Amino acid sequence: MVIKMNKILTFIVNEYNEILLLKGSENDPQFKKSFWYVVTGGCEECDSNREETVKREVKEETGINKIKDILYLNWIFKYNSLGVTCTEYVYITFVKKEKITLNEENIDYKWCDIKEFIEKIQWYREKEELYNVLKEALDKKIHFKIEKIEEF
Repeated sequence: MVIKMNKILTFIVNEYNEILLLKGSENDPQFKKSFWYVVTGGCEECDSNREETVKREVKEETGINKIKDILYLNWIFKYNSLGVTCTEYVYITFVKKEKITLNEENIDYKWCDIKEFIEKIQWYREKEELYNVLKEALDKKIHFKIEKIEEF
């Protein structure tokens, strides 16, 4: 039996166009090392749609509950993780800069400009493409005109 899960990934941006990076614990069950990444999480039955998943995951992982805007970026990642077939939908979430409250998954955080963000993030695809997507997303523009699905 194949277990499938819908997930979200969101870049969190404040009013200064700084992007939030979270540093995961070395106790990560899949990667078993610490690295910089962004908010991700699984869609749950309590979520009425993916945007509700974004709001819930942002609050759980950062303590931020005042979200100004959420934009779907027409970007989907498909991959297998710990025996689960995942479909991950990519968003950008705009917030007001506030104190971050980390949960048990994370050990540190950092607000970065786009260049530092691209340099530090653990990213398994092309960083140049990520830069281009984020550059437009910061202006609330969507880089991909139709959904782009990447499998890995």
